[in-house]
Amino acid sequence: MARVLRGVGIVAALALSAVALGIAASVGPARWGKDGLTLGVAAGTFVTIAIVAGLILVTGRTASRPLSRAALLVGGGIGVLVVAFPAAVAVWAAYPPHAAYQGGRPAGAIDVSVDAGEGVTLAGWYVPTTTGAAVVLAHGAGSTRDAVVTHAEVLAEAGYGVLAIDARGHGDSTGRAMDLGWWGEADLAAALDTLSAIDGVDPERLGLVGLSMGGESAVGAAGADPRARAVVAEGATQRTSADKAGWLPSHPLGWLQRGMDLERDALVVAMTDAPRPGTLRDAAAATRAPILLISSGKVPDEAMASTWVARGTSHVETWEIPSAAHTGGLATEPEVWPQRVIAFLDAALEAPAD
Repeated sequence: MARVLRGVGIVAALALSAVALGIAASVGPARWGKDGLTLGVAAGTFVTIAIVAGLILVTGRTASRPLSRAALLVGGGIGVLVVAFPAAVAVWAAYPPHAAYQGGRPAGAIDVSVDAGEGVTLAGWYVPTTTGAAVVLAHGAGSTRDAVVTHAEVLAEAGYGVLAIDARGHGDSTGRAMDLGWWGEADLAAALDTLSAIDGVDPERLGLVGLSMGGESAVGAAGADPRARAVVAEGATQRTSADKAGWLPSHPLGWLQRGMDLERDALVVAMTDAPRPGTLRDAAAATRAPILLISSGKVPDEAMASTWVARGTSHVETWEIPSAAHTGGLATEPEVWPQRVIAFLDAALEAPAD
């Protein structure tokens, strides 16, 4: 019994140390300079690594044979990494480094502020519509509206009004950032409020266009807000473990990833007050708005996620761009991307017949 209890204690200590290691790593080098965490994180990381190394050595000594000891050491090290990685991702998502807005904008854009409630203001700019139709344009995690200027220019050239916002806590927007996009529905609903009240915009012809986190937020927002009449989402894969659970493979590595994702989500829930969203598939099923999901051929997860979201629905279409990087569709296909996306939006947001 004593040996069993000692083993359980060692495993528990390893797990806790692994979580601490992941947390220390996630707030490490990328943010030391700005947040003044250098000494604290360095000390915490060193102590955590020392604890983990000591526990692995103690665990190894419980085995009498060299082969068993080696297996325990290797297995313990892998176990630490498996537990530490989701903890690092969780902290990074809940407390991301601030993404600064550098001032990029299309010609003719005017500054706009969006009231997202509870004291949160989203910064953005708006390019006026010439047709009455308009879209909210959402960037990906760790970036700002700087990243979607070219996309805005394509949409504006086709006559669409374009409201591009910095996501909550990103760029010049206030509030706490969250890089899994769990504030997406609230932020985009507020953006639709602002867009529909702008002179010249037809509130019956509103769409959502998003990249990566912005694409996931766009799909989620459409499922909750019937004002969104069309969605273009590029590079959308997952916001929660429930998203990935639908398309991960059913073999041991797939189930290991599911467990890691569950750990990440549990830690994120504990660290943020952002509302945990439902799945992208459920959101897509909940809206009647046509949805175009664009995926990268270089990122297999994107095509698998798109196929899973579209399965069983008639209003969701998928488009894989083989040679594109993540959210690189327009850069890779500068002629085809505008043609396909504008044709999709035109069909969904066409003006009513007189």
